[in-house]
Amino acid sequence: MDSEPRPLLAHPGGRRVKGQKQADGSRYGNSREYLEARLTRDAAEGVRTAALLLEGVRNGTVSLYAASCEMNYTRRREPNGRGSENMAKARDWRLHRLLNPRPDPKSLVG
Repeated sequence: MDSEPRPLLAHPGGRRVKGQKQADGSRYGNSREYLEARLTRDAAEGVRTAALLLEGVRNGTVSLYAASCEMNYTRRREPNGRGSENMAKARDWRLHRLLNPRPDPKSLVG
């Protein structure tokens, strides 16, 4: 992992010149590219939660949005009462299983 270049992330602050665009079309905020680059950067720095979530995103276990909410990059919208509570429970359970892996029971036996 040390030989891989670290993903460059846009920084929304700094000095601005009128009409100046963001360098290289890089994005920030809630864009999919930025959230994935941020999760990749944190996983490369050794953050265990970020590494597990990145693996879950790449396996399709959890969505990138759910992973970014778990890492506090973004916040979920307030529930308005028209959604399904079962989807929230299913998402929470998938995140729990991803972050708290159960040991293989066959490896514990003799």
